[in-house]
Amino acid sequence: MINATARTRAAAQPRRTAIRPTASANNAHVLATRVVPPVIPKIFVYDHCPFCVRVRIALGIKNVKHELIFLANDDVATPTSLVGKKVAPIMLISGQLVMNESLDIVKYFDERPEYGPTGAIKPKSDREDIKAWQKKVQTLLRLLHRPRYMLSPGFPEFQQADSRDYFVAGHQLPPYEKADWKANLSLDQKWTLYKQAYESTPELLPDLNAALWELEQLIYSEYCCTEGGISMDDIDLAARLRSVTLVRGAQFGPKTVAYLKNIEKLADIPMYFKMAL
Repeated sequence: MINATARTRAAAQPRRTAIRPTASANNAHVLATRVVPPVIPKIFVYDHCPFCVRVRIALGIKNVKHELIFLANDDVATPTSLVGKKVAPIMLISGQLVMNESLDIVKYFDERPEYGPTGAIKPKSDREDIKAWQKKVQTLLRLLHRPRYMLSPGFPEFQQADSRDYFVAGHQLPPYEKADWKANLSLDQKWTLYKQAYESTPELLPDLNAALWELEQLIYSEYCCTEGGISMDDIDLAARLRSVTLVRGAQFGPKTVAYLKNIEKLADIPMYFKMAL
């Protein structure tokens, strides 16, 4: 495991320190105060995982100081010892609580005043357009993201060959279904398909960029994707878009770029623009 103490923001009882701007339901630039709980929450994550990123964005918005623990991708023992299975994210408040499921963790922190003003993150809207966009690009993004996770040296969970092999063995590429991928292909064959998917980037980029232009029209503003302020829509969308910033040649619209940059500052979680390949 690789430990990193995470910086973030919001308001709370124990210690309060004014810091960078964060969002409220009505204002994307309200100066929040930092929450330093008596017991610092530990968040076990994979850096690439959008479900883990949901929790990190939420803790950033609320400015809750927490400790990030990056699990190796082939570490089965640690998460199993905590929650009985290999999953992430996992939240541990020593002596008090262990929890998995990203949205449950987000809800936990946003409902308790000891972690800053409650309701800082508005509920998920009923927008079907963003949901339809995500479904439309799912296959395309798997072909673009998954090979890059393996090629980039920047992911703590993939620093060793065993961790990369574990990921490739269990994460199928289209058009394979997971059961077929696991049962009928050797590890060498799977690595060959990952290599071919990466090499197909020039053929995939036009579809990606067309989709990103469609997304530009769906994002409400540079501060939030849905009118009314930061919401669970942003927690989900920004977490998924973060991986798209790993793709060199991805042409985000200006509003989308500004949106991602604002989320990056707000949540204190870097996008992958500088790592793109």
